[in-house]
Formats: sequence, structure tokens, C-alpha cells
Amino acid sequence: MYARRVSELELARKGVDNLVGNHLRLERGERLVLFHVDADALLPVLREALRDAGGELVDVPLERHRESPEREFVELVKQRATGADVSMYVSTSSGPMFPRAQLLIQSLEGMPLRHLHVPGASLRMLGGSLRADPTLIARINERLAEHLESGRLLTVKSPKGTDLEVELRHSYPIVQYRGVPERGGWDSVPTGAVSFHSPAVSGTFVADRIVSGTHVERPNAELFRRPLRLTLSGGRLRGYESDDAALVEELKAHLAHDADADYVGFVSMSTNYLTRNELKVFANDALLPGLRLMLGYSDPKKTKAPRCASVWSTFHGRKHTVSVDGRVIVRDGRIDAQWTQGILPF
Repeated sequence: MYARRVSELELARKGVDNLVGNHLRLERGERLVLFHVDADALLPVLREALRDAGGELVDVPLERHRESPEREFVELVKQRATGADVSMYVSTSSGPMFPRAQLLIQSLEGMPLRHLHVPGASLRMLGGSLRADPTLIARINERLAEHLESGRLLTVKSPKGTDLEVELRHSYPIVQYRGVPERGGWDSVPTGAVSFHSPAVSGTFVADRIVSGTHVERPNAELFRRPLRLTLSGGRLRGYESDDAALVEELKAHLAHDADADYVGFVSMSTNYLTRNELKVFANDALLPGLRLMLGYSDPKKTKAPRCASVWSTFHGRKHTVSVDGRVIVRDGRIDAQWTQGILPF
């Protein structure tokens, strides 16, 4: 037991060093503001790594600000972040998370610092998906994006019944994510993905791993037992069914919030080469290999999608096989080695 614990901490430290050195690119003497909530188990290794990197650490616990007035919270964030070069938000909470997490990002807008958002974190995630080097992710992204940009048809199949076709329309860009914020901006981790909009998505998508959204949510284990079956055509949701009657009603109510909530915003494929195990945490599990479907929200500034809803819902499944023009990208829930060959050192 002790040996396993040491190993977990050692891997977690490598994950923190990756966040600090490769994602935030913290330089000696830079001032870093560490915003955190429900992160006591992670703080010792985080603080140690930040100090070892030579940064000036400003520690800002947020637990007592869960219900504070918005104006007071914004003033706190701005006050602590003034003069900082870098900021980081860390929480072990997943799902809705800290109710002020989005407000924190908005409060930092316009400030000349680099911000990294790390929700749903754990020692295990630090030793896994958060350890993926963004430089290597970028190379995998580029290799996959090049193939998508020359392809015509992406197909997705799964043992549970997913049988989806996605036309590749080259008027819409391939958006690449690697989690390296620039000055004046922010990014979130774990990450590593290529995403794009398509107005022509048709077929069946069985969500037996993730159903999550603004007004809809189901635990992974429940979906494994009672998956949600989506029917799409013309880039729009046309029908849905599940043995979980409450989930069907929940999704129906969610879709009623916005007339565009049933349109495909974008599809996404993970390129995080260290996301291998389901942790029952959205931030990690959304990066498991396969195709993730996003309805409603489309991130239009990046994807150039013609419409964007005020709400979002996203869906993922198990053991996907994803191909573009017959060339396999993901086989039975594992990214095919041809996309990482010569890039990864193992």
C-alpha cells in the first residue's frame, strides 16, 4: 500500500511539473496566483512544485466565497490577480463544480496574465491525463488535422449501436486544443483534442459513457446500464430514447430552453495520449478516445458555425471505432498507433 502511494505521488508531481512548466510556462521570479477550492489533497504537491519552479506564490482559498455577492467576488479576484503574471484555478469538484468558476474566468478578462483552469483534479488525474505534454499533443493534433482537412466522410461505430456519418466540410476549420494560454487569455486542462463543425451529421449515436449539459446530467454507470440513443439527420437531433424515462424527460426539458439546442454545434476527438481510464470525472472522461458530440453551443468564434445556442449538451460513448474515408483513427476505444508513431517516446 505504501509503495503504491509513493508511486501515485511521484506521478502526480510529474503532472504538476507539466502544468507549471509546459502549460503555464512559469519562469523564475514570475508571480502566480493559485485560486483553489476543495483541493486540500493536492495543495502540498502544487505548492512544492510552484516554489521549486522559482515562482512567487499567492495562495487564494475560495471555500468561504461560495455564496458571497458577485461584486465582492469579482473585486477579490481582481485585487489578488493585479500584478500577477500567471494564475491557476484548481478544484477537485467535477460536474457543476464551484458555482463561481466561470465568474472567476470572466473577472480575469482583460488582465495581462496567463490563466489555467484545472477542474475535477485528483492525484490520479495528475498522474494520468494532466501529465500529457502539450508539445506532443500539438504534434498529434497537426497530424490528425491534416488528415481531416483532406478527408470527406467520418464514420463512427460502436458495439452498443452507434452508426454515425459526419461529412467533412472544409469551409469550417479544424480547431486544435493543447491547453497553453497566452498572455491576456485562459485555457483549461486536461485537454488535447481536435474539433470542428459539420452541418451534415446523420445516423445513430448511443451515449453510454457521458450525458452532460446545462440542464441535463447522468452518471457514467447509469448510462452503461441504460444508454441514451440519439437519432440525427441534417446536423440536427431528430429523436431520442432510453429505458431511463427520467433522462428522456430531462433532455426534453433541456432542449426546450433554446430553439437551437438540438443542432450539432461541433464534434470532437481526443488527442490526449495519456487519457486511458475512466475516472467518472467529466474533465477526464470527455477525453477518452472516440467521438464526442456537442449539441447547442458551437464555440462559433473558433468553429465558424452559423448558429450557437445559449445552452449545451454533450454525449460520448464506449469502444468507438472512428474512421475517415476508411482510414481508422480510433479502434475499439483506443487511438490507432499510426497517429502517435514517431511522436511519443514510448
